[in-house]
Amino acid sequence: MRFAFRNIVLFVLFGLFLSIFFAQVSKATQKEGTANVLIVTGIDHPAHKWQQTAPVLANVLGADKRLSVKVVEDPFFLESPQIRDYDVVVLHYMNWEKPGPGQKARDNLQELVEGGKGLFIIHFGCGAFQDWPEFRDFAGRVWDPEKRPHDPYGKFRVEITDISHPVTKEIQSFNTTDELYTCLVGDRQIDVLATARSKVDKKEYPMAFAFNYGKGRVFHSPLGHDVKAISNRPVAELFRRGCAWAAGLEPVQQKKIVFIAGKSSHVQGEHEHKEGIRLFKKCLDNSHNVTGIESIVVCEQQLFEDVSILDDSDTIVIYSDGWKAHPLANMEVFEKVRKLMSKGVGLVCVHFAVAPPKNEKSESLFLEWVGGYYKDGYSQNPMNEPDAEFVSPKHPISYGCKNFTAKDEFYYRIKFREGDSRIVPILTAMLPKENPKREVLAWAVERRDRGRGFGFTGGHFHRNWQVEPLRKMVLNAILWTAKVPVPEKGVHSIVK
Repeated sequence: MRFAFRNIVLFVLFGLFLSIFFAQVSKATQKEGTANVLIVTGIDHPAHKWQQTAPVLANVLGADKRLSVKVVEDPFFLESPQIRDYDVVVLHYMNWEKPGPGQKARDNLQELVEGGKGLFIIHFGCGAFQDWPEFRDFAGRVWDPEKRPHDPYGKFRVEITDISHPVTKEIQSFNTTDELYTCLVGDRQIDVLATARSKVDKKEYPMAFAFNYGKGRVFHSPLGHDVKAISNRPVAELFRRGCAWAAGLEPVQQKKIVFIAGKSSHVQGEHEHKEGIRLFKKCLDNSHNVTGIESIVVCEQQLFEDVSILDDSDTIVIYSDGWKAHPLANMEVFEKVRKLMSKGVGLVCVHFAVAPPKNEKSESLFLEWVGGYYKDGYSQNPMNEPDAEFVSPKHPISYGCKNFTAKDEFYYRIKFREGDSRIVPILTAMLPKENPKREVLAWAVERRDRGRGFGFTGGHFHRNWQVEPLRKMVLNAILWTAKVPVPEKGVHSIVK
């Protein structure tokens, strides 16, 4: 009996040890890799359409795939012990003419942040707890109804004032359209990250600040009046980075990838540019080892109607026909891309898109931007089935890629500048079959403007994107040209 009792005690103690151990491991793993974010909304001033802004804010934060975002439309949820399940609580409400959550919510919030979790206060959340004196210290700065609330809604400049803080070290000063709050008061020491000058009284006011509270972190920004304000790319970037920092994660700079799909010009299964571009986007969006990107897909017509779609892009991916059917044959698009290239934006051209419009200016700039191009009357394009070999295995574009064989219209005899030391061959093959020579099928270039280019001559058949190393190479190249670190084993993607 004594032996059995001892075994039971040991079994219980061992089980308790395991539960504590795995709970700590789970907590550590989550803290290092992901964070649960709770957006609390549901009440606000009539001028604040929280029904519209809350889901947009959730999408903005969720663009960082490490952040798992949930929205609750009842501030009284703060009284629930369930808020302990979250790493960051976002206050996106203000108790306008209604009683707010009581003491239990206040205790929960303080306990949460003091214990090491995060708090993110956006816009009129600075007035969420008007009758809680401690909120002045807890939020860093709070709404004072005795002060002038804000400048008239309109455009103003936000200046980044702390380039060393993790939240703002990779963000440039920017313009936005919003309410410039002039009503915040408080005396707690804070790290002011960004300011804006009022057009009314000519004074500087904090637009983002951060501080530690106990073991936790608080990020606070009075920006974010409406959907337009929250969706403004630099504001969205600021919010994402601030939320990640509050969660204890290293902020990641989001990179914008613009995919341009040309019109289909062949039979089904060939030159399916839209389907191919959508596949690239889906692979990157769903990859478990890629983060820090946002991407949009545009067709030629959309681009011709609004070239500003390309603004703020970090890399541009073109999968289209070439020559007069190339998107760059449109002069407005060409000039926009030329300006972006001079700023170091990346460029990826797939299959026929490596054939620029047939004029000296386009061909010359293609040599600069991408490193090489398909030249009519010089380059070759017969259907072939070579053994493709990755010849630069240490280059990030080649990470995780193995040699393969595939039937495709791999162009060869690509026109490169003679002696261009910038060119790095990525994929080669012995072509043509009758008189084989080592030909470059994919290549990379680092430009003088600090931008990056990549060209790949395959991609005639849509089915070939099922070939993993071929697909992985292009996905790796998209990240590399956007200056996003390529995973050690390359982009993980599954195509069904």
